[in-house]
Amino acid sequence: MNHTPPFDLTPRQKRLVRESFASIGEYADSVVLLFYGRLFEVAPQLRGLFKIEIREQSRKLLDMLTAVVGTLDRFDSLRVQLAELGQRHVGYGVEAAHYEVLVNALMWAFGQALGTEFDQETKAAWQNLLGIISKVMLDGAASVEPAGKV
Repeated sequence: MNHTPPFDLTPRQKRLVRESFASIGEYADSVVLLFYGRLFEVAPQLRGLFKIEIREQSRKLLDMLTAVVGTLDRFDSLRVQLAELGQRHVGYGVEAAHYEVLVNALMWAFGQALGTEFDQETKAAWQNLLGIISKVMLDGAASVEPAGKV
């Protein structure tokens, strides 16, 4: 990795992330599918990057979100896994600019699912967390040699 972005969520932000994720609860599968619907609506060119069935992809994303939320107090334990995920995403054709589109679509889906519970403070907590995850994954992606380079 190029550098280690600090994990600077406050205890209150961690609590807001945990509580809002728990509120999604049994509807989490639907929320993740809603996210992919939004992603492909705002960036239809990204649909071609997904080679597996969208329900399987949704499960992978939900598993990762569950792992992240479950390790907010020990986020460093996930850094290597997230960096490796970023490296793999290079091979899928994911570019740095795609991360912001993804974060925006996920934030939109959370907003749809949570309604008024997704207030400014909760949004800021998620934005901070997703920004850190993106930075770690982008650092991993940056460590991959571009194709054709010797």
